[in-house]
Amino acid sequence: MSKRSWGVASVCIICGWLVSQVNSPLWGQQDAKPVIANPAEAAQQEKELDIRVAEAYLNLMEATLRKYEDTNRRAPNTIRPTIIQGVQDAVRKARERVQLAQGDDINDSQIYVSSAEGDLRLAEDALSKAEAANRRLSGAISQGEVDRLRAQRDLAKVKIEKAKHLAAESPLSNVRFELEQLREEVQELRLFVALLRFRN
Repeated sequence: MSKRSWGVASVCIICGWLVSQVNSPLWGQQDAKPVIANPAEAAQQEKELDIRVAEAYLNLMEATLRKYEDTNRRAPNTIRPTIIQGVQDAVRKARERVQLAQGDDINDSQIYVSSAEGDLRLAEDALSKAEAANRRLSGAISQGEVDRLRAQRDLAKVKIEKAKHLAAESPLSNVRFELEQLREEVQELRLFVALLRFRN
């Protein structure tokens, strides 16, 4: 498969994850719903469906990761490490959504903290690898890329602070935070697609 095809595949996977994060109240309202008189029963059905959707999406991401890793075992470096890392990140976030759907005593802010901490670990690892590469061979990684990785790490640190503060903020503030997260990810996708077009 060409580099362009793998790039498009990775964009599709990440787009799928973005769609899974948006819980629009308008989804599924086009078809008639059964009337449920008991609010407790309705809440239980909603919870069960949320869990099933989250688990199904996690299964999809885990299967995708296994497939890509198997491809690289059979033909090393067929799929770029950045794509593998992107799918691994999607798996991590899918697991967090399952945890959120299953839990009764966990709130969104705790999931956000966990996700932000994971993002920080990835950012610090990427920066560390770039700096190590430049110590081995000066200029192996451009200064511009090192600066970008450093800024990415700094952003991740601030997001942890914000995520920890969300527990004390209003539900609307939590919604705004998640929307901002989605906007950032959409912007990253646009940049990624633009880069693919430039390279191809």
